[in-house]
Amino acid sequence: MEHVREPNPALRRHMAEAGWNGPALAAALLRVAVESGVQVRYDRTTVAHWLAGTQPRPPGPGLLVEAFTRRLGRPVSEDELGIGAQQRKGADGEAVSAPDPVRDLLRLHPLSGAVDPGRAAHPVLYQVRALPGPRPPRSDGPGADRPGRIGPRHVRAVRELTAFGIRYYDAYGGAPARSVLAAGLREQALPWLRRSGNGRTHTELLVTTAQLVRVLGRTYADDRLPGEAQRHHQLAYQLADEADDPIGRAMALRDQSTLAGTLHNSRYAGALAAAALAALPADAPPGVRAFVLAQYAVAAAQEAGPVPALRSLEEARRLAARLQAENDPTGYPEPALLYQVAQVHRALHDPRAALRALRASLRIRPTGEYRTIGLSLLEVAHLELDTGDVHRARATRAAYLDLPQGPASGLAHARLIRLEARLTGLLGRTELTRPRRP
Repeated sequence: MEHVREPNPALRRHMAEAGWNGPALAAALLRVAVESGVQVRYDRTTVAHWLAGTQPRPPGPGLLVEAFTRRLGRPVSEDELGIGAQQRKGADGEAVSAPDPVRDLLRLHPLSGAVDPGRAAHPVLYQVRALPGPRPPRSDGPGADRPGRIGPRHVRAVRELTAFGIRYYDAYGGAPARSVLAAGLREQALPWLRRSGNGRTHTELLVTTAQLVRVLGRTYADDRLPGEAQRHHQLAYQLADEADDPIGRAMALRDQSTLAGTLHNSRYAGALAAAALAALPADAPPGVRAFVLAQYAVAAAQEAGPVPALRSLEEARRLAARLQAENDPTGYPEPALLYQVAQVHRALHDPRAALRALRASLRIRPTGEYRTIGLSLLEVAHLELDTGDVHRARATRAAYLDLPQGPASGLAHARLIRLEARLTGLLGRTELTRPRRP
């Protein structure tokens, strides 16, 4: 039941500072909610109730904090808005503990396999926040490994699991891959980290676990759960930071930039891509630098314009040409780079150039990458509609439906729904004769 109290002048003051009336605040909240897959029904009447003193029920407080934080360009708490208890020190009076990504991941993925009840009620909100600052230099080197059986073979096992998870993700989509990766994280990587002391093995496990958690974040993004994706990318950053791994930090920031771009937060995507590029060490492998540069080019195309975007893209392509083998974990496969080339041209409003790059990418994609092939086909179809080639777009849709394995991808499903709506508007429902795959 909602708790009613005195009128809320704090909320009214923040609305005035933001330049919002009731309908404008409700619209801003709906935008934040839709972005994170949260279903709410807010209007000016809802806001009027809050101003009169009614306490918003979840997820209202989180949505209000996020909307005002973005609008005002500074952190805003529930307490400042008059809608919740002040965020203080821990309940026992002690200061809030320092970040502990292993502890936080164990809470998210407990050994029992049970679902965290705090995550079940409402999706985690995607947040636009200040970027992490530089890590203070360490005064000491790695400690000693803890006596026991944790060693290089455990590091190798986590690395191999991550590589398998990537292949599974590219083939079958986010949800199937997540079950594999989460099980490995829960039952192997995290328990091993707890038992590995603080020496070289522990550091290597932190690095490889960060890579696993990054891929796990992508599976949430593929299921259109950006809040969970962001949370896992940030935890991957913390793991890499604990290992003092600059490449891991850069890759986690790069993935966060990609996520922000898909949510049309272009300024935030640009800031994250720039931070990823700045985090790379001078001796970063060419494939890694190309991977980060390509995303920087996409973000720049969305926000800064063609000159920095095309310059960065050209540098990424030059570096990628020096790669020795696509199977190198620091490598950058050509199909993936061509996909980024397409994203740059699409952001620069050049659909024909984007089509050329996407079609070139599809020609050299491994045949078993059903998810990436499917997403690319759907994007090709949308670009064909953008260029007025309706009948070719319909044929491309049919090619997607003919894939031998339908990817369990929320992104692919959303793109297919939107494509069929566009085609129906142009051709009519009767022209779309092929049944949709369940």
